[in-house]
Amino acid sequence: MRPAIASPTLAPIEAKRLSRWDMLRVQWLVSIPTFLLGVVAAKRCLLWSRARPGAGWSAMQLLRELREKYHCDHLWLWFPLRRTLLALAPETFEAVLASDANAADPVLKKRALSRFVPDALVISSGSEWRNRRRFNEEALDSDNRLHRHSRAFMQVVQQETDRLPGPAYDGLPAYELCWSDFCSLGERISQQIVLGAGRLSPEIATQLARLVRSSNFLLRHAGAFSAFYGRIDAYLAATAPGTPCLMGDSSTELNRKGATDCSTRVPEQIGFWFFVLKDALALHVSRTLALIATHPTVQDRIRREVGRLGVLTADRLNRLDYLEACIHEQLRLWPPVPMLLRRATSSFLLRDQIALEAGQQILLHAGFYHRDPKIFGEAADRFSPDDALSQGFPVTYFFSRYRQSCAGRPLITFLLKATVASLLSRFEFTLRGPSIDPSFIPYLYDHFSLRLKIE
Repeated sequence: MRPAIASPTLAPIEAKRLSRWDMLRVQWLVSIPTFLLGVVAAKRCLLWSRARPGAGWSAMQLLRELREKYHCDHLWLWFPLRRTLLALAPETFEAVLASDANAADPVLKKRALSRFVPDALVISSGSEWRNRRRFNEEALDSDNRLHRHSRAFMQVVQQETDRLPGPAYDGLPAYELCWSDFCSLGERISQQIVLGAGRLSPEIATQLARLVRSSNFLLRHAGAFSAFYGRIDAYLAATAPGTPCLMGDSSTELNRKGATDCSTRVPEQIGFWFFVLKDALALHVSRTLALIATHPTVQDRIRREVGRLGVLTADRLNRLDYLEACIHEQLRLWPPVPMLLRRATSSFLLRDQIALEAGQQILLHAGFYHRDPKIFGEAADRFSPDDALSQGFPVTYFFSRYRQSCAGRPLITFLLKATVASLLSRFEFTLRGPSIDPSFIPYLYDHFSLRLKIE
């Protein structure tokens, strides 16, 4: 008779409750600043005032201190008003994001985003999430590295980057790109990706800006909401299925069996695309260029990599591995969503040991994880595209991961690479401000004050 094989025993996982004093410190240094800076989009005046003295460092130091003080990677706290498990262990990040026992629709996030995209995928759960996820994956072509309309999208990017003035603009010896330039660039590209080449809607941009400002205060601008979705409905009705844009893909999906499920609410999906594409292009193109300009050897290498391609085409963008590593490093250092908040949809044992009840929250602090020296070593607070290309580089969560990862990740990555590559093929950049210390990338960066000299 064969001897019985003992099953491996799990290492015990503790989850400790913070003291009242430490809970107050978390509220003061983490919860309150998060809300004040903007739940939906960064507030200009607050970011300026907090980025100047290097704010963000104190919050990171607090989390490190609490981990050491309690000798624990799992801490119970209130965030902001609900019982929440703060998970700092990489294994728990993986377990949470791979599990179907939680959803990305906690009360605060849903309250804020529902003010302008009430039925968006990112605040959905259950059967509604599955229906909306299916629609988004089909319309955004999520399974392919290159979108079905990548060539048309590449033309849009090149035409819009070509519109930017050169170094000798108006006879000046040098011209600077600032935040308003990147906002305009992101808006024009994103609108044509959604509506079609050459189609721009200033009204949609105006109403979306009003909705986002109101949503930061958990309010809805009723007039802007009605006008915004009125324009989307009109464009959706007027766009023929098969038109090379996301609006055309949406029309195609609406004509397919099952795509008209009432829970999908196509205009709200499109409304979120307008917001996230414009925000991603303006924010991540400008900040990536700021980091590249701060590292001259990196900029030289990327410009050579882009130059070797000759004519930039959608297919050739896949060869720009070093540029993609630079974009990913910017996203790691300044993740678009620093905190991934999840709601337990049912009672379950996380990693088979930590008991969570339905309705409780799980907080995965991606911003802290991405800067943790225990995980990223000396690269934690540095811009390290060379390290990011290595096989042993740790997993990152700037687009979340697994079943609830960003459905538009391939498209956003393509557009970021296309835009940055197009700009670097024309210009060399020098960062005029705010300055960045290459030896320690700040936790917060005031992109609203960004100035890049082009040569």
